[in-house]
Amino acid sequence: MNAPSTAAADQVFSSLGRPENLPDEIASQIRQKIVAREFEPGQRLPTEFELAQMFAVSRNVVREAIARLKLSGYVDTRRGVGSFVAQDVGTRNFEIAPEDLLQPEPLLHIFWLRVELESGAAAQAALHRTPEQIESLRQALQRVDAAGNDWQAGADHALDFHMAVGEATNNPYFVRLLAHLRHVFRGAVRTLRYTSAGTERVPEIEREHHRIFDAIVAGDSEAARLAMRAHLTNGIQRHQTVIQGKQP
Repeated sequence: MNAPSTAAADQVFSSLGRPENLPDEIASQIRQKIVAREFEPGQRLPTEFELAQMFAVSRNVVREAIARLKLSGYVDTRRGVGSFVAQDVGTRNFEIAPEDLLQPEPLLHIFWLRVELESGAAAQAALHRTPEQIESLRQALQRVDAAGNDWQAGADHALDFHMAVGEATNNPYFVRLLAHLRHVFRGAVRTLRYTSAGTERVPEIEREHHRIFDAIVAGDSEAARLAMRAHLTNGIQRHQTVIQGKQP
């Protein structure tokens, strides 16, 4: 597939709007095109000169953006030939970009990733938690309860509770993956908590947290899995209801 022509620049990329970090913004836009398969694995990207024209920036800025994409595993470069979408794009360095949290479809995908990952973590926590970890969960739960309708504190304490569930798996890979995703999940949790503030959803959230905790304490793996799945699924449904209600 041929690279897009500079004449089609307006259709390829959106205006930068002069953000603070031009290389990061350019890299973000190209990454989004790669993830959406508008640029296919192995496809040659526009040249530095063409990209500089498209974005109305210097070639040095474009070169920095390509370097970021290469470092994160999205692009391969061939000296004297150009830059190409990596054949194994996205598999070398897993990441979820912050801007994905601002778009409805990627945000929904992240929510469902949480459902599958954290349901499994809750099931494992029920089997492998220690008395000390039960106490950590109890204290995290108390802080969530005390936050009430303070959505920011509630979101932060809720995330602490969810991370404590991950710790209680005593599986270092669960712990490391959840720690890696913490900043992404924090954005998702804050979004859900904000849309629930002042509604009947807040006390529902607390009851759901307690069901997860009780199942883990009881050592009931399947109940913990189902309780976590119900909790996260209810959050997704609540968020979608709010978003749909705002649409004209």
